[in-house]
Amino acid sequence: MFESKRREQTMKRIFSILAMTAAAAMTAQAAYILLPNGNRIDGTDIRARPNGDIILTTSAGQRTFTRGQYAKAFADKPAAYDQASAAAGQGNFDQAIQILDKIIADYRFLEWDNQARNAKARVFMLQEDFDSAVTAYEELFRNAPDAKTDEAIGWGYREALLGAKQYDTLVKDLNDIIKSGSRPDAARAQVMRGDVEMARNRVEPAVMDYLRSAILFENVASVQPEALFKAASGLEQLRDARSRDMYQKLVEKYPSSEYAQKARAKM
Repeated sequence: MFESKRREQTMKRIFSILAMTAAAAMTAQAAYILLPNGNRIDGTDIRARPNGDIILTTSAGQRTFTRGQYAKAFADKPAAYDQASAAAGQGNFDQAIQILDKIIADYRFLEWDNQARNAKARVFMLQEDFDSAVTAYEELFRNAPDAKTDEAIGWGYREALLGAKQYDTLVKDLNDIIKSGSRPDAARAQVMRGDVEMARNRVEPAVMDYLRSAILFENVASVQPEALFKAASGLEQLRDARSRDMYQKLVEKYPSSEYAQKARAKM
């Protein structure tokens, strides 16, 4: 039950992220170089050598930047990126992966390779090929270490770890977030740790994690409906009469949430 619901929510998030990424990409301006000090140098054309040197054509002529002299290099968005997004949206996942692999090869060091790696991970998620999604995310992190600090990418990676049943790696990360992350992230991590316990058929520890999110993070409204519903469902599995009270609380406090609709069916 929890597995199918989690996957449904994951797919909705991924479709939303794919759309937002494509929209953001439409507004990208290139070609340009970002220097380590944050300054930007614009050009009319940009290309990368196999060793990572960047050749930027500006109004004053060509300039070469060796690796270490620039922080990031940006090319114009490849038309193929939108083709990959469209293919994924139509369910042509293998075609989307092929297009993205070509972008990764053709735009190495020009930032679109990392955009394509991120999109490739999400396409694997749409296929529910979680092992491949984990591999794609980790390839992204090797090439762009700061990518993991992006909220959408970081949580996408954790969803992939959960789907791939790489529980030990995931729990270690979640524990770190619970210990030192922001309150919204800690609350979300607590719920996901409960999902891990539930996936391992450890219902009581899962319920405890859900309850911690519901009680200790009561002011984090973004996770409350999910935490309350999962806590109530777990209590119901344990034949604990408090499950009905938890469903009732969810319906009363968050009546318009998707979880409230599910809770009403349980009452």
